[in-house]
Amino acid sequence: MEKKQRKNLTGTFLEAHNLLRQYDSLWYRKNFGGLDPQQGQGRILSALSREQNISQKELGSALEIRPQSLGEHLQRLEVNGYIQRYRSTTDRRALIVELTDKGEEFQTQKPDYDELFINLTAEEKRVLKKAMEKISAQLNELIERETEENFFW
Repeated sequence: MEKKQRKNLTGTFLEAHNLLRQYDSLWYRKNFGGLDPQQGQGRILSALSREQNISQKELGSALEIRPQSLGEHLQRLEVNGYIQRYRSTTDRRALIVELTDKGEEFQTQKPDYDELFINLTAEEKRVLKKAMEKISAQLNELIERETEENFFW
């Protein structure tokens, strides 16, 4: 008989995080052909939802993507109907990128994360919420500290 290995709190938390990312990935693959809002073409769509009608050059700078790579991603997004590009009326050399209705749908449709909590009691939800708020605050402090320590210029 195998002995069940006990996970520490960090291990349990990381396992839940990894499972959430896996669920997210499966959901986006099923509903949007695998576009992930955190990387690649999905990241571009996410940026476009925040910056309406941005030039291709500005988009590449904001996301720190080389022009050639960005152009390839945008071409795929355009072919699949997520974006449209057109020449700027003020600067004919600039290409403006904007989301189509399909691209907007990518931004508004999200997995139903409330399903994660259906087996929890109201008290368990309250305790978990409070604990997650504390974890988030600590993560923000750690990020701030790391950011301050790693800026040399």
